[in-house]
Amino acid sequence: MGWRRLWPGFYIIIAASLWSTIGVASVLSTNPIVLPVFRSIFASIVALFIRRSLNRSSLMAGLALGVLFAAYPIAAVIAGVGLAAFLLYTAPLWATLIALILGERPGIKGVLGVSLVLVAIVLIGAQSISGAINPLGVALGLLSGISYGSYIAIARYYARGGNEIDVSWGAIPYTLIITVPVALVYSFMTHTWGLMVKPILWGAYLGIVTTVIPYRFFAMGVSKVKASTASVIATVEPVLAALWGFLFFNQVPTALTLIAYILIIMASVIVSF
Repeated sequence: MGWRRLWPGFYIIIAASLWSTIGVASVLSTNPIVLPVFRSIFASIVALFIRRSLNRSSLMAGLALGVLFAAYPIAAVIAGVGLAAFLLYTAPLWATLIALILGERPGIKGVLGVSLVLVAIVLIGAQSISGAINPLGVALGLLSGISYGSYIAIARYYARGGNEIDVSWGAIPYTLIITVPVALVYSFMTHTWGLMVKPILWGAYLGIVTTVIPYRFFAMGVSKVKASTASVIATVEPVLAALWGFLFFNQVPTALTLIAYILIIMASVIVSF
């Protein structure tokens, strides 16, 4: 059976499955602060062959992705692979708020989704205050969600004018604006220039396996199914990430954290429809 004959949702599952390994790679890289710059470099090399774009839409989308690339690996290491992935999926809250600023009016389902995410954040925040979860990890996880939500809102805004490729492939090289300074400052402060082998190797993995390849699979799937359906299917990502965290690093979520996970998934599903 050829790739083209498969159920379109299967392509999205493949993409989400690959994305779910970002946290594992971040931990194994031993340097999640420098790692993102190599992800940006390897992904940009490929992206530049596909689309070279010099406009505002690509720049803004790239900056949002750059913050995501920089914050998420650190969150995965500090807060845990599963929690970081679920905090990333608070994106519907931030996307709705930013879309509101850009002129969109959220519907009832959007408001409900936002409310569920807020409750989940409160549950996670309460545990961070009690010391059960690292507060910095939670903050960086939320920053990942904010940057991802910002990217979604920006991409939707500019896609109306036919700039879909500009805010996807065209945006990737601009992530370097964020990831390079972060890596340079950290390396100068810690003098870790000689410890780059693992970040480079895992950066290549992230750039190709969790950026270039899943983008292609996701595009193949979303071209055949509704965007709302694709978003729901993609929620397999944080579920798998939590599973990898348990299997590889013995990271077991608390009962309140599991409730927060469920609320975030429900919010993603509701907002998607």
